Amino acid sequence: MEKKYSISVEPSADRRLASHIGFLARVSINAATRLYDEYKEALEFLESNPEFCPVYTPQTPIDAELRYKLFSNRYRIVFEIIKDFIYIYDIQDCRQDSDKNML
Repeated sequence: MEKKYSISVEPSADRRLASHIGFLARVSINAATRLYDEYKEALEFLESNPEFCPVYTPQTPIDAELRYKLFSNRYRIVFEIIKDFIYIYDIQDCRQDSDKNML
């Protein structure tokens, strides 16, 4: 039987993604829908396969093993695996300056 992880998303990460989707929706509803759908697919992947994602090294070292999952060609989900839980700390637009990212 496949192991399933529970996912918890930091409110600030959720707001960041919602802001990107809102911006896209003003330009193209299809693009906004596609971004949301690809985010949901990334979450489904993380529920069962988070250990396959590469290790993420933040600008400021922290005492945690963070990983990341890319989706929609330019977004990165930064998360940590603790037991049966996945904690999503940040959702980053990889086109932005790294100083705008939380991690």
